Amino acid sequence: MKVIVTGSLGNISKPLTKELVQKGHHVTAISSNAARQKEIEALGATAAIGSLEDIDFLVSTFAGADAVYCMVPPNNYFDLNLDLLAYCRRLGNNYARAIKESGVRRVVNLSSIGAHLDKGSGILLGAHDVEQILNELSSDVAIR
Repeated sequence: MKVIVTGSLGNISKPLTKELVQKGHHVTAISSNAARQKEIEALGATAAIGSLEDIDFLVSTFAGADAVYCMVPPNNYFDLNLDLLAYCRRLGNNYARAIKESGVRRVVNLSSIGAHLDKGSGILLGAHDVEQILNELSSDVAIR
């Protein structure tokens, strides 16, 4: 199975990549940091270096994949100019568009406890928004 993993070498994505490779899957790990390419390849995965903000990059990376693991990477939460909810929505929309355009049919989305709430959950509203965006995909796409 060809699997795309976002989140590069993070606390969830790195162990996930290791496990998928050990089980014989072809894994491509997305990272925005070219310095991580060697470490990704040392895990037995292919590195795709680019930005989650770049739709063309996502579509071409997702093309031919059997499944995609999506997550919104952490950002600088101390940046007072960061609109965290807009950031989450932007990446959620990018994922949805890339999934549609590439024809991916299986998606695992990293969400959060409380993401089912549409208010009163603080920054978890970003995870809620991403879930809602992905839920608008065709019923042909299985989302977990």
